[in-house]
Amino acid sequence: MCLGRQKLTVRSILLTGGFGNIGGRFSAFLIENGFANLTLTTRQSRLAPEWAPNARIVRCDLTQSSTLAGILDGIDIVFHFAALNDRLCASDPELAHRVNVDGTENLVAAAISAGVKHIVYMSTIHVYGSPLIGEIDEFSTTHPTHPYGITHLAAEEVLSSHSRLIGSTIIRSGNGFGYPMTFDVDIWHIIVNDLCVQAVRDQKLIIKSPANLQRNFVTLRDICRTLHFVGFVNPTSNGSTTFNLGSRSSRTLREMANLVADRCNRLFGYRPEIIESVPETLEDTSLQFDCSRLWQTGFSTEELFDDEIDGILKLVAANLV
Repeated sequence: MCLGRQKLTVRSILLTGGFGNIGGRFSAFLIENGFANLTLTTRQSRLAPEWAPNARIVRCDLTQSSTLAGILDGIDIVFHFAALNDRLCASDPELAHRVNVDGTENLVAAAISAGVKHIVYMSTIHVYGSPLIGEIDEFSTTHPTHPYGITHLAAEEVLSSHSRLIGSTIIRSGNGFGYPMTFDVDIWHIIVNDLCVQAVRDQKLIIKSPANLQRNFVTLRDICRTLHFVGFVNPTSNGSTTFNLGSRSSRTLREMANLVADRCNRLFGYRPEIIESVPETLEDTSLQFDCSRLWQTGFSTEELFDDEIDGILKLVAANLV
């Protein structure tokens, strides 16, 4: 669905990690909404994807600043998604720092040199640390303990420290979930996507953490809509702005498992058994992820959980069955 006229006239857009989980979906979203001049970066040699057949594909390694030479010339806005995921960060914290932090430093320096106006950075709720409980807003203390959160916070600080030279918007996303553009994207370990794989492959759902744990889930569609909004409708022209992004209420793992089971029944005619493999926690795990700063701009999430889960289940079924 086209989102209509944009406030900001943009000539050229670059997405780092343009073939990844968010980068793939967002590039497809932009094409759907009339943006034609896209550049997608990738560490591997690739052809333009079928969802963005006219995109310019640039091979680069953000940890090697020399590979950025020239690719940002003429670019108006950068959406920065290239980062190691949580599992890779845990297995190699030094590499995580090189990619997530040093890579961001190199990108920002190149963007400033090229005259880029604005960078939108995809960060994470995990910069607030663990456990994620109670009320969390943008003024809450950041104390990450996992390399994933630590390196994302450090990357945020890179952007903030250069805010006099280039505008930046930082999105601290809750637990994102959704279907990637291709099945080979390494995103199947995250909670909802993993449950969908189990539903199709095993016809049962094993909840691997206490089922009463609360998380704030947000669909990939709402992530894309938010990125579009902060990039083109309500951009940060100077300085640095940080927004929390999540749904209006948190849900337990049990609630999400039941939602996946219900959608599986609707699509495929069977409802997987739900197995809670560990006892409930006796601690209060309630989470209020305050996104009112974002809501106050006029943006609102759609929270179409059913549609997003259906998309995941269909993609899994097409590739595993």
